[in-house]
Amino acid sequence: MFKLKQLQAQQQQKKAEATGTPAEPTLLIHQGHSKENLVKIRQNSRDNVTNNANKESVFTLAKGRAGDTNSKRANAAELRAQKDVAEMSLPTGCEVQFKDPNDIMNFTLYITPNDGMYIGAKFQFSITIPSTYPYEPPKVHCDTLVYHPNIDLEGHVCLNILRQDWMPVLSLGSVIFGLMTLFLEPNPDDPLNKDAANLMIENKKAFVQNVYQSLHGGYVAGRQFPRLL
Repeated sequence: MFKLKQLQAQQQQKKAEATGTPAEPTLLIHQGHSKENLVKIRQNSRDNVTNNANKESVFTLAKGRAGDTNSKRANAAELRAQKDVAEMSLPTGCEVQFKDPNDIMNFTLYITPNDGMYIGAKFQFSITIPSTYPYEPPKVHCDTLVYHPNIDLEGHVCLNILRQDWMPVLSLGSVIFGLMTLFLEPNPDDPLNKDAANLMIENKKAFVQNVYQSLHGGYVAGRQFPRLL
């Protein structure tokens, strides 16, 4: 497994070797962010724009066949993904790993909330970047069975910037912040698990108890959940 910091360093080294210039220091990825900052990011998802959106990418565009439209599209998506990864700064509790350092279009995200009902539990997500990126959002799947109003039991994730609110100016970092925010403040008004959402609205105390029970490997609504705490 290659962690994000390792991949960033590797890509910077490749650039240095190609250009003959010294590699820049590896970007720090574990800068802390408060709960208030994460909530603000969710409420202002349309404003989640990196200040460096118009900067030249630090990566070299992968070579492709000149006449192959699909190849050009894939190369453009990969270039943008590489730029997002190079500029990514993760909130505390998030970790990104790549199975293959040469495949930046598929990676695993681990989220361990440091606040809220899901505090201390570790959740795994698989993220796939399509060849139409950034005009289409990344595909996100939750690999960890979780009792959550915005994540169903099959791992589908309901997050506004993965659907109608996606814009090309958003980044992979925006998606990761949004996923973290789902654990800090679940949104019962936009549910995938409707039973969980209804219970959260009608009886918050019972909902919190179900979350606790599920995280400790118990049964909720006849379904056993993995022990995460």
